Amino acid sequence: IRSVMLPFILLILPAALIGAPLSYDNPWGEYAPTCLADEPSLWDESRIETKWYTINLDLEEHERWREIATEFGPRMQSAIDVVKTMVDWVGGEDAWGALLDLMTSAPDMLTEPYKSEIKAIADLTGIQLEQLTLLNLFYEIAQACTSLVAIDEHGKTFHGRNLDFGLWFVWNPTEHTWELTRKLKDLMVQYEFKKNDKLLFKAVTFAGHLGLLTAVRPGAFSVSVNTRFGTSTDFLTNFFLNGLQSDQQFVLYALRDIMTNCETFEQAKTYLETEQFLARAYFTLGSVDGAVIITRAYTTMDHEAVIDTKQPNGWYVLETNYDWNEDDIFLDDRTKPGNKCMQQLGRHRVTKEGIFQVMSSKQNLNKSTVYTVIMEIATGALYTFKQECSDPCW
Repeated sequence: IRSVMLPFILLILPAALIGAPLSYDNPWGEYAPTCLADEPSLWDESRIETKWYTINLDLEEHERWREIATEFGPRMQSAIDVVKTMVDWVGGEDAWGALLDLMTSAPDMLTEPYKSEIKAIADLTGIQLEQLTLLNLFYEIAQACTSLVAIDEHGKTFHGRNLDFGLWFVWNPTEHTWELTRKLKDLMVQYEFKKNDKLLFKAVTFAGHLGLLTAVRPGAFSVSVNTRFGTSTDFLTNFFLNGLQSDQQFVLYALRDIMTNCETFEQAKTYLETEQFLARAYFTLGSVDGAVIITRAYTTMDHEAVIDTKQPNGWYVLETNYDWNEDDIFLDDRTKPGNKCMQQLGRHRVTKEGIFQVMSSKQNLNKSTVYTVIMEIATGALYTFKQECSDPCW
């Protein structure tokens, strides 16, 4: 792996950065960001994921997750094996065992229903409980994404999100993608969570993970989470030593908590503003008539950006993985291209198809993009597309 990583890292970097002639106007060369707002529509009904799995919260945990465990168990193990390969490469032959040792007591320190559910999935799949726990906690701190909410001229709200995951986790020279990204596409699932024969919410996540990444509660609110870069070592260390503290939760389990227990946008907003988390995050929360991006530290809220249609370009909000008052790093500039493309689209062209054009534009679409989701909050419609970023793409 060491022998192939560096050449392929260089392969996906812009030619201008590795010795090709520089252009002041376009230093990225053929890898430059694109905006497809004015291009022919990429919306293709045949690409929309159509399979949904029902998660019945009235069932005992083993029955609740039996279908998922039966269908996806081998693919869960395959994704775990990619993580192990990277851990071995970075940390040496003892690193994986040390990580699993750290996971030994973690399942019993989770809150319910996650404690019982993770044990049930381990029973059903035969996957080592410590490995399954690591996979769950790994998602907590290792994703990079783009989320946006926009309001059209008639007041209809759309929530778009790209889920990027797997960057640097073993380059696949045949598929021209990151191996973990490829494996996660095989684990992507759409859920309908129900209780008392009533649909609570729809969600897109990965089989084997009990938290949520992207979800909508029809007629009420939608939510997606983006990683806020920075270490959570102290908080995770305290978790492994002492368990969860009062009013403390993992970010992705918190999303499931609000989708299950909050009935209104305001209830969800208050929860995300005040709950204590083990990782920093950006929460994009949409409603039927607005949206807010909540920038969270572990114990405090640092900033909120709210849709304000009275302001220029105030008809949308957009978040990648950088704070409101800082620029993206040069090799990961997605915020400026995303904003520029939204402004090129314009409010008059805000539709599910228009938002999909923006989310399919490079660099917001990149080699680690697993899927794009477009949600209509008023109706609860949710459209999921597995994504591919054709070369040249980094």
